[in-house]
Amino acid sequence: MDRAHLWLGSVLTMVSLLALAGGNEPALFQIRQGDQIGLIDRSGKVIVPPEFREAPTIGDPLIRVRKGTRTAYYAHDGTLVIPPQEELTEPYTEGLAPALLKDEGSKRLWGYVDARGTVVIPPRFQAADVFSGGLARVGVANEWGELRYGYIDRSGKLVVAARYAKALSARDGIGRVETEGGLRAFDTLGRDITPEGVDFVGQSVEGMIRIWSARKQGFMDATGKVVVPPNFANASDFHEGMARVWSDGKFGFIDRSGRQVIATRFDSAEDFSDGLALVREGEKRKFIDKTGKTVLEATWERVSAFGDGLAAAKDGKLWGYVDKSGKWLITPRYSYARPFWNGLAAVTDGGRSLWIERRGTIVWQAQP
Repeated sequence: MDRAHLWLGSVLTMVSLLALAGGNEPALFQIRQGDQIGLIDRSGKVIVPPEFREAPTIGDPLIRVRKGTRTAYYAHDGTLVIPPQEELTEPYTEGLAPALLKDEGSKRLWGYVDARGTVVIPPRFQAADVFSGGLARVGVANEWGELRYGYIDRSGKLVVAARYAKALSARDGIGRVETEGGLRAFDTLGRDITPEGVDFVGQSVEGMIRIWSARKQGFMDATGKVVVPPNFANASDFHEGMARVWSDGKFGFIDRSGRQVIATRFDSAEDFSDGLALVREGEKRKFIDKTGKTVLEATWERVSAFGDGLAAAKDGKLWGYVDKSGKWLITPRYSYARPFWNGLAAVTDGGRSLWIERRGTIVWQAQP
């Protein structure tokens, strides 16, 4: 795979990077100049210059960049807020970042600081993770010096006692720990919300959480209420209020109430994006809406999910973009293309990496 395609692959990490951010900041897009990575905004303005081998972490309210042993932080408008230093190293989420600080006895422990460097949660942990939904995983050494994990709220209170050998990072206010009985979930008040008979709990996505029981899958909400009993052989997380489910060798979709909105009749199916899902029934590929109605036959050799009303499609050796009627809005001219997201799409033209807007206008391109 060439360098331009590697860059396009890295664009897929954007969603996970943005998951750290609070959601109120402008969208940012990853750029690559050679082996160096940076960020631009929607207009193509460089927010973080492409001079880092490690991808910037888009946080709330600051963006973390690292080079060697030093870390710096940018605001979302491109202002360098914290120059390169070695004291603060972790990402910001929900206004706070874990920081290795000295306690009153000059012992170095983890606490939390805000974007001004003010200590908000005093240092008293042997390990600390970022906040998500008002909850953060922390580690505390027991009397034997063994690290045990629990979860704190934004006041620093341990709402889930640090007594677990293994715990996962919090996600949307849900913490998950490993026990002999399986993976269990806790809310921001420290309540065990794992339903009876459930032995594994997934991540929160759109407020819905996948659950497993005897290898069957279903969903609960953030209170632990089982919304969809675990009756499916397989299921995906919710996207745009719909979840893919698999039964008797076929795919279909359910809504957030658990109602089977689209029957399990497809041989393959992708998640909903921009109101449509790409499915295959027999040899036919097509895009369907949330009622299961066919909106567009997918006759191209390859086609992406829709985003911002357009889908990347391959005609011969080149990629362009079609609208939901199948009309070419950007005629095939690129050697590779990714879906639009927040007004821009990542493409390659020969060996050049580009970001384009919906009319095909280039807003940023890598220098030769």
